[in-house]
Amino acid sequence: HGSWAQPYLTGRFGADIADDPDVRPGYAPAGWTGLVAHLHRHGVTDEELLAAGLAVSASTGRLIDRFRDRAVFPIVHDQQVLGFVGRRHPDATDLDHAGPKYLNTVETLLFHKRAQLFVAGVRHLDAGGIPVVVEGPADAIAVTRASEGRYVSVAPLGTNLTSEQATQLRGYGVDPIIATDADVAGQVAAQRNYWILTPQLLQPRYAALPHGSDPAELVATGSAPELLDALDQARPLADVLIEERLANLPPVEAALAAAPVIAAQAVDAWEPVVHTVAERIGVDADVIRSSVQAFIRAWNNDPVRLADQQLGLTSQVRDRLTAAASARHWETLASRIDPRLVTDPHWRNLASTLQDAHARRVDVPNAISVALEDGPLNSATPASELAGRLERLTYPEPFAETPDGVVADQPADELRTNSRPHPDRGTVSW
Repeated sequence: HGSWAQPYLTGRFGADIADDPDVRPGYAPAGWTGLVAHLHRHGVTDEELLAAGLAVSASTGRLIDRFRDRAVFPIVHDQQVLGFVGRRHPDATDLDHAGPKYLNTVETLLFHKRAQLFVAGVRHLDAGGIPVVVEGPADAIAVTRASEGRYVSVAPLGTNLTSEQATQLRGYGVDPIIATDADVAGQVAAQRNYWILTPQLLQPRYAALPHGSDPAELVATGSAPELLDALDQARPLADVLIEERLANLPPVEAALAAAPVIAAQAVDAWEPVVHTVAERIGVDADVIRSSVQAFIRAWNNDPVRLADQQLGLTSQVRDRLTAAASARHWETLASRIDPRLVTDPHWRNLASTLQDAHARRVDVPNAISVALEDGPLNSATPASELAGRLERLTYPEPFAETPDGVVADQPADELRTNSRPHPDRGTVSW
């Protein structure tokens, strides 16, 4: 009460949570030794302060508080406080030497970051609440509060979900829902979580949040009903992984990549999914079934090994999802230029070219306008042809933008490809 943390958290969660029994928030003052001095007065020794992770040794050798000017939440397991996670002042930055956005207790005899989860409302799990895995403590608090304990959210503490944390989730006796952020990083995390959870005999579901959002943001902006709707409509995470492979890989590769996902599902899901994949890529179900059977045998022999192999492919998944996100980003512009572009088999390559040019601060619409001056695009492969024209035009760096987003003037003696299109010919706008 009375610190910046109270109104800040009220704004984040739409209500004052100072006395919330599930969150139990506190505030660590900005001074260097407030907690150390307080506990010294109660007879706590330096050795005990260090062992509990509440203090650290400064360069001078004296003890100082580990948490300073932070909103602090306890990390509780089996009704015992194991440590804390502290959120720095929202106006502080890395340049202020204020430390990380979220700071955990150091490793102690009780607290191991990779072995414990931040649980927002464990009492609701005992009452039948459904566990929801999110990315951070604020998201966890938002989910539990928005659902009034119907969903109980948990979060790793600054790491990816680990096998030790998956074991803790298994102990709740309910298949969890994954509600990671609705961006590429969150989608990659969800796919990774599948291979962490399924060796624990868990069949996770996936809540598809509105694009670009996260649970805490939805609650803070008054969109809690959208969050709850996404959780209520959560579907098998395996379906999400299989659809990603079918959408982003050639048919044969997609079938092979889907097979281990199917093998990790419950037995009664195998046959329906085999038929779904077979229909999508236009092959006989026996072809898919034989591939899946090989992975089923491997899964039965050593599920952890197979899951680790799939985790090793995470970078490939990230590349596919990034390429797919780039394609979606440029679809509107491409459709206005020529509707054939987004249906061309080479559309993904063109989208990658556009994204690469944009990353190099190229004025993409302007560059496209100049590229189209060379004549109509080839009717057979318009996307491939436009990509080739743009690559020739935008290397090295014509059409570059200044830091304020204005296209820089080019010298008069530059090649024609470095000039801006004549206004009478029109330009492609966002």
